[in-house]
Amino acid sequence: MFDHDHRILSHQKDIAWLPKPNECRTVLSSQLPPLELVKTALAVAFMDDHLLMTNLACRGWDIPGGHIEPGEHPEEAVRREVFEETGAELGPLYLLAYQRLRLLGSRPDAYRYPYPDSYQVFYTAQVSSLNDFFPTAEALGRSLFPPPEARTLMWVQFNRELYEAALQRAK
Repeated sequence: MFDHDHRILSHQKDIAWLPKPNECRTVLSSQLPPLELVKTALAVAFMDDHLLMTNLACRGWDIPGGHIEPGEHPEEAVRREVFEETGAELGPLYLLAYQRLRLLGSRPDAYRYPYPDSYQVFYTAQVSSLNDFFPTAEALGRSLFPPPEARTLMWVQFNRELYEAALQRAK
């Protein structure tokens, strides 16, 4: 198994946004999973120690990131998505972790991701510039949250160890 030698942060079953039954394993790792199975790239990005978040119309405050376009490397995708959702440009990227998403049942009709496994990757970086941001139908706003406020956000509460590892790297 790919994540054999990496630190597993969490293992969840039947997460709501995937077809059920499923399992999700979040793994702290500096190695990319197989590129052909990586479909989403996200950033746990900071300006100093303030966490950059986007206010998404469908989910509320979340870390920026999204789907990888055909022919795009995950690093290119995360830079593009962060800029689109926040107006921020990122400095050097460091691979922080990945999530292995595994469907445990039969392949659903019209399922557009690799089956049974696909991956999301998480990078961490410092914001190198914060440009003007104009709200879109997808991203309503952006904000930088200092650690005490960041720790109250739902995303951080569900991904506490991932956030703390990224924050440690940011210092």
